[in-house]
Amino acid sequence: MEPGEYESLVKRGGTSHASAVELLQAMRTHKIRQPELAVLHGGRLLMGTHRKLGGEVWTVMEQVFLASIEVGADGWRDYCLNKLTSQFPNSTRVERLKGLYQESLEKWADATAIYKKILVDKPEDVPTHKRLIALYKQRGKTPDAIEAINQYLDTFSADAEVWHELAEMYIEAGSLQRAAFCFEEQLLTNKHSLYHVLTYAELMYTLHDYDNSRKYYSLACYLDGACLRALWGLVMANIALTKQDKGNEKMEQLQNFAIQRLKKAYKGTGDHGTLAIEMLVNGL
Repeated sequence: MEPGEYESLVKRGGTSHASAVELLQAMRTHKIRQPELAVLHGGRLLMGTHRKLGGEVWTVMEQVFLASIEVGADGWRDYCLNKLTSQFPNSTRVERLKGLYQESLEKWADATAIYKKILVDKPEDVPTHKRLIALYKQRGKTPDAIEAINQYLDTFSADAEVWHELAEMYIEAGSLQRAAFCFEEQLLTNKHSLYHVLTYAELMYTLHDYDNSRKYYSLACYLDGACLRALWGLVMANIALTKQDKGNEKMEQLQNFAIQRLKKAYKGTGDHGTLAIEMLVNGL
C-alpha cells in the first residue's frame, strides 16, 4: 500500500457503499487493526441491502464480529455470530468464533472446551491451536501454554514463530536449557539471523558453555562487525576462557580484534565512551 493510500480510503469510507467495501478489504488484506472503523463502516453495510455485498456479506460479518469484540459492541457481536451460525451450522471457523465469543464473556472454561473439541475433530487446525495457546497465555497459565505449544510443534515443527514463542516462555520460566534447544531449532532454518545467533550465544554464556558461546558470538561479529552486543559478548566469552586459551595466539588475536573494534566504536562518544575504553584497556 502506497503512503497515504489508506488514509485516503478512510476519508472516502463513509461516502459510498463501494468505498466502504474497499476500506474493509484493505483493512483485512494489510491486517490493519482499527476495530472502531470496522464496526462503523461494516455495520453500515450490514444494515443496508445485503444483496449489494453478494458473497462478501459473510466476510464482512466476520470482520464486524471480531472488531465488535475488541470495542465492546455487544449488539453487533451477538447479531453477527447468530447470523454466521445460522448460515454455517457445521463450520469449524464459526465454532472458533464461538470460542472467541465465550472469551469475550470471560467464560474461559467454555472457550477452552470449544477449542479442544475442534482439535479432537481436526488436530491439523492451526488457527485453533494458536487460539488455545493465546488463551492460556492471557490467563497466565504458562505450564498449560507450554504443553499446548509442544503438542502443536509435534505436528508443525517448521513453525519458527512458535519455536520463538516457546523459547521466550522457557526463558521467562528460567528453563534456559530448553530455551536454548528452541533457538537451535530456529538456527537450523535461519542460521544467518543475527538476533537468533546472538540470543543463542547469550544463552550458552549464561549456561557456562563458553566454547559454544564464543563460536556464536564470533559468528555474530562476522554477520555484523559493528554490533556492540556481539563484540562485548565475544570479549566476555574470551575472558571466561582465558585459562584454556593461555598461549593460544589465535585466541589472543580474536580478543584483540574485538577490543580494537570496541575502542574504535567508543572513540569520541563522550564520557560513557571514555569509561568503556578504560574498562577495555584495564582488562574490565
